[in-house]
Amino acid sequence: MKRAVTPCLSLLMLLATTSAADDKQSQSVPPKFVRVEKCKIALLDHVTLASDRSGILKHVEYKEGDTVGRGNRVVLIADEVAIANLDAAQKKASNEVEIKFAMASKESAEKELEIMNKANESFPGKESEGSRQTVAQMEVIKAKLAVDKAKLSIEQARHESALNKLNALVTAAELKTYSVLAEFDGVVTKIYKKKGEAVRQGDPVADVVNTDRVRVEGRVKLNDLRFAKQGSKVFVRLKMADYDLPGENEVFEGKITFVDLVSDPVKHETRIYAEVKNRDNILRAGLSADMEIEIDEQPVAAAIQQDNSLPNVSKTGAGQ
Repeated sequence: MKRAVTPCLSLLMLLATTSAADDKQSQSVPPKFVRVEKCKIALLDHVTLASDRSGILKHVEYKEGDTVGRGNRVVLIADEVAIANLDAAQKKASNEVEIKFAMASKESAEKELEIMNKANESFPGKESEGSRQTVAQMEVIKAKLAVDKAKLSIEQARHESALNKLNALVTAAELKTYSVLAEFDGVVTKIYKKKGEAVRQGDPVADVVNTDRVRVEGRVKLNDLRFAKQGSKVFVRLKMADYDLPGENEVFEGKITFVDLVSDPVKHETRIYAEVKNRDNILRAGLSADMEIEIDEQPVAAAIQQDNSLPNVSKTGAGQ
């Protein structure tokens, strides 16, 4: 009877040893990826261009489907009056006649004062004997005041010139508001107004979209939340149930840009966003995708190794 039991015990001990080894190995080797399914694909660069002022549309440079470059004009509002105002402001800003006239007046006043002083020096005398001077002292004082006034006139003329130049810059800036420019390279997907139509300030005029990069929105379980960090690398693959779409085998690389600070108390999930480069617009906005978050293995493995290296403290040892 003892001989029949011995092989069974040996087999059980072998299985227990193998199971313990497998558990230890599974604890020491962390997963490489955290999978997040049914993620939503959304656009990052999508803007509705609006008019900054009221007027009549003079030009619509693009039509729906056209490619537009950053800084290119999409629509132009009638700007003839603004151009005329700018020409007048620039001409006024370039006028330096007032400065030249003030400088000439200053030179004339200084010359007149110099002549008076030389005339009085020819007949020296005491201040009380003003009658012996060629030019009366009062006239000399007036001449000095005329020089000071001329100097101030120069400063005033230069100040007015600076204001005129600033006004020209303001007028030029106002002229730019008649043009609605694209904020980035993209495709015009919608035109709201046609040439000759009236627009008001704030009215939308065109939609511009760029699909070179997209935002993938997913929800991570609380157990895997520690692996979802800003800057973590992700791999995204298009995934639509019941559809065989081209590009489903393509893998797109990106990184996490946002981890929500609040978790869903019912589903125990946390929102995350990842920015992903989108080749050939395979990751179309509105579709679904699966995302895998790459785990930094070294910190996790080090933490597990540190936990395994801690000594088992018995109650007696803790009391000591």
